[in-house]
Amino acid sequence: MLLNPILLMATLKFKLHTLIYMFVALLAVIIISVLYLIFFVNGSATKSIGNNWFSINGAAPVINNGKLWVNFAGIEGCQYCAIERYALFDALSNFGNWTYYGKIVKLNVLPVTNYSSTPQTNAFFYHAYEGDWTLNFLNPHLIYTSKYVNFTSEELYNDQYPNPSPLQAFTPIENDYATKYDPQGAVPFSLIGGNFFEVGAGSSLVDNGFPIIFAANGTGYMPSYIISQFNITGSNINKGITQEADYITAMICKDISNAAQVCSSSLPSV
Repeated sequence: MLLNPILLMATLKFKLHTLIYMFVALLAVIIISVLYLIFFVNGSATKSIGNNWFSINGAAPVINNGKLWVNFAGIEGCQYCAIERYALFDALSNFGNWTYYGKIVKLNVLPVTNYSSTPQTNAFFYHAYEGDWTLNFLNPHLIYTSKYVNFTSEELYNDQYPNPSPLQAFTPIENDYATKYDPQGAVPFSLIGGNFFEVGAGSSLVDNGFPIIFAANGTGYMPSYIISQFNITGSNINKGITQEADYITAMICKDISNAAQVCSSSLPSV
């Protein structure tokens, strides 16, 4: 029995439309599944908040021993780690004290004559193999105390160019964050409260691809120059460090519910 040509065409058209709808529905399911895996499995979506920092949506601040957890991870020879340390040092000074041999120190009055060409000494500054002079977070006499912040840091590799060796390791919780939000292992990797993170240095700390403490002749500026420029309002170094420090300060303030006096200042919106 022959089918009516009109009925046959209608049947084929219905089946074609059905296949198209099924394909579109399947594609939508695949896209939603991929987005879910990317953004919501083992964590929430991230949002850029400025100066190379990101927030983790829905993540509560991590509190250690009643204080907000702040962590910095770098390697001794990294020029971007070198400049990020200055901004972090400055920001944390808003919530506690850095002491060196028991004496309170701030970024504008650091002991700039206390430096070494190699890290892991008792010098305040050291010269990284990539050229920059930086703060020595491994110095056992440089101590940070705060009633608001629990600061931890690691230098993951030493300064032995060109084949650096592992130096310090992440704790399990730090490794969880690094695995998810810094899978390429870039440094520096910074965490504020576990709900803000930054891979690399703050954008204000880099000029034309180079850290602002990197001299044009291929070497880093001496500590005395870096601190003197920080003390000049409007200088490239002052603006870069201050802007990054303000972002760090704003994130800490948000996580501690603006409990510190500095939180009443004009800070970036995070």
